[in-house]
Amino acid sequence: MSCKLLSFIGTTPYIESYYAYNNKRSERPYQFIQEALVEFFCREWKDDDELIIFMTEESQRKNWLSKSECEDANFDKGLKERLEEVKKRFKLKFNVRNVEIPEGKNEKELWIIFEKMNGSLNDEDVIIFDITHSFRSLPMLSLVVLNYVKFLKNVRIERIVYGAMEALGSPKEVRKMPIEERIIPIFDLTPFASLFDWTIAIERFLQTGNAEMMRKLGIEELKPLLAETRGEIGGGLRELITSLDKFSQNVLTCRSPEFKSNIERILNAIPKTEKELEKLKPFKPLFGKIKERFSSMHINDVGSGIEIATWCLEKGLIQQGFTVLRETIINYVITNILKRNNLRKKTYREVAEVMLNSKYEEIPSEVLNLWHEIVDYRNDINHAGWRDRREQNYHSSTDFERKT
Repeated sequence: MSCKLLSFIGTTPYIESYYAYNNKRSERPYQFIQEALVEFFCREWKDDDELIIFMTEESQRKNWLSKSECEDANFDKGLKERLEEVKKRFKLKFNVRNVEIPEGKNEKELWIIFEKMNGSLNDEDVIIFDITHSFRSLPMLSLVVLNYVKFLKNVRIERIVYGAMEALGSPKEVRKMPIEERIIPIFDLTPFASLFDWTIAIERFLQTGNAEMMRKLGIEELKPLLAETRGEIGGGLRELITSLDKFSQNVLTCRSPEFKSNIERILNAIPKTEKELEKLKPFKPLFGKIKERFSSMHINDVGSGIEIATWCLEKGLIQQGFTVLRETIINYVITNILKRNNLRKKTYREVAEVMLNSKYEEIPSEVLNLWHEIVDYRNDINHAGWRDRREQNYHSSTDFERKT
C-alpha cells in the first residue's frame, strides 16, 4: 500500500499563479498546479509513495521537459525539473513518474488510457486524483477507473481536486493580473464521489436488504461533507445508519423480537437525519428513499412481522420470509386469541401451535389455512430440500417465491 497522486498535463503554457486550498494560499507562486499539490498534500509522504503524471507525447515535449531537453518546450524549466525542486525544498524523496498516454481520439485509445491508469495502481493504494488538466472525456473515464479499482484493488480515494483558474477569469484576464492577486482556488470534488458511493449503497440496501455497504461507508466517508458544518451534523445520520445495519442483520438472522424496536428506531432517526441533511441537499433525496419505504410500516408485533415477511419477499430472502411469517402467525394467536402480551413465553407459543395444528375453532379459517401451507414449506426449506422428490411436500426453488 502506498499514497499516489495521479495528475495530467496538457500542452498549454500554464500561467504562473498562487494556489489556495481550504483558505490557505501556497507559499509561493507555481507554474504548474502539481507543484502546489505537493505542498498541500504530499508533505508527509514516504519514500515509497508516488506522484504519477499522465501525458501525451506532445504534452511531454511542451510541459514535462525543459528547454534544455527539448526545443519545443514552453518553459526553461519543465514540470519534471520543477517537481524535483519542490521535493528538495520540502526534503521529500517520493518517486515521480511520467506515463505516456494517447490523445483519446477513438475507443481504442481510450481503452489504452484505461489500462495505463489501472496498471499504475496497486492493491490498497490511497489515491489523490487531480483532474485539472484532464481533457476531452478523461474526467469521466478517470471516474470509471477509480470505481473499478476501488472494487478490484480495494484502493481508497482520499481526495479528488480541481484547480479552477476560470474562477479568476479568462487566461487573457489572468495574465494581466498582478501575480499577488493571481490565486487559483483548488476545489475539493471528493463529496461528488462520496455521493456516488452513497447512491449505490442505498440502492443496494433497498434492493437486497443488505446494509453492509452503508455501514462501511459510515460517517468517515461523509467527513469531507460534514466538516463545514462544524459538528452540527452527524448524530441523527449516525443513528440512522446504525439502525439500518442492525435491522439488516436482524432480518438476515430472523431476530423477530427485535423488528418492532428496529423499525421504531429507524422512524425516529429519519426526522433528525432530514434536518441534518438540509445542509447536504444532494443526500436528502437518497435518504428520502429510505423514509418512503419505512414510513408506512406497522410497528406492532403482528404488523411488523407481516411487514418483514413482505420485505423478505421483495429482497429475495425466501427462507427468512417463511420463518418470520410462521412465527408471526403464532404471535397473532397469542395476542388475539389467548389475549396475552408476553410473546417470548415458551408455554404460550407451544399452546398457540397446538391450537393452530388442531384447527381451533376461534382462529379464523384463513389464518388456519395459511398456517398449514406455511408449515409445510417452512419445514421443507429448513431441511434444505433433503426429502424424497416423490413426496407431496417436496417443493422446487420456484415454488417458494410463488408461495411467499
